[in-house]
Amino acid sequence: MTAVLRLSAAAILLTGGAWAQTGSTPSQPSSWPVQPLFDMAWPVPADLAQDVPPTPVQGPVEGPQAEPYYIELGGFTNFVNNNYGQWSGATGRIMFRHLRGNFIKHFTPILSFATQTRPQGSQATFGLDSYITFNKWFYMIAGVGGAPGGSALLYPQVRFGATGLITVPGSIKGLVATLGAAQLRLGDGSYGNIYSVGGMYYRGRAIWSGYLSFNENYPGSIASKSGGVAVQYGAEKHYWIGAGMAGGRIAYETIALRPLDVRYPSLGPNFFFQKWITPKWGVILRYDYQTAVDFYQRNGVAASIFFEVGPIRPGAEPGAPPIPRH
Repeated sequence: MTAVLRLSAAAILLTGGAWAQTGSTPSQPSSWPVQPLFDMAWPVPADLAQDVPPTPVQGPVEGPQAEPYYIELGGFTNFVNNNYGQWSGATGRIMFRHLRGNFIKHFTPILSFATQTRPQGSQATFGLDSYITFNKWFYMIAGVGGAPGGSALLYPQVRFGATGLITVPGSIKGLVATLGAAQLRLGDGSYGNIYSVGGMYYRGRAIWSGYLSFNENYPGSIASKSGGVAVQYGAEKHYWIGAGMAGGRIAYETIALRPLDVRYPSLGPNFFFQKWITPKWGVILRYDYQTAVDFYQRNGVAASIFFEVGPIRPGAEPGAPPIPRH
């Protein structure tokens, strides 16, 4: 098993972190989400992280099969009932692997962007995130991102945070614990904090994951919780297939001449399939469904193409610690 398995599972786990913390109501469909830190580098459209469903993001892997650059470009669309219209956009990211130097080799930076258009307008967002390797027991995912002005408010104005992944000595073989914190700010004085705990378990070609997220929205110090489970199966350079279920209680207040106090449950499954057409490129397909109880149902589809390019430099080292072997 290569280190990319560990990192891809981490991306799935962290993506779900708090997608159900906030959301839109019929009177305010563009209100911000509290999105967990990462679909990594992966600014996720407001309302729900599931607008771009969890995917096995390509991390640095052990050995010569890890090309220095991972590039992914794609698009998504969501069909939403109850007069919410269609939400569509584009995403892209580039990951820089095998950096040289005693200090910088511990980093695997990722630049990303996303755009989204809804009936009420459009907006774009950008991010800089990185895997940070400390040793074989511990590494971190950390980053910042933000959205410039647009014709609608669809992304947080600022996001920042980090999640640590720890292999506990003496624990069950293949078990990794996670602990994270993040903050997202809308720009009108409202913001949200996310604190999450979770874990991953490697068993043969399968990776199981789960999380629980504790969320706080301001103003009002509105508390909510969300959680989810996911599993993926496959092998690097061949294929991945996975499924997950996430849910929680959306809870927030709006700042306006007529303040709005919102509470409702939200849940839904998601699925993905990633296939290498050759060792250098492939495709990712995604589908997810969400029910915002009493408000809307959403069917989302996404597709992207990815490339792993560039020559391996002599002496290049992987940017992630060894993962559990089986």
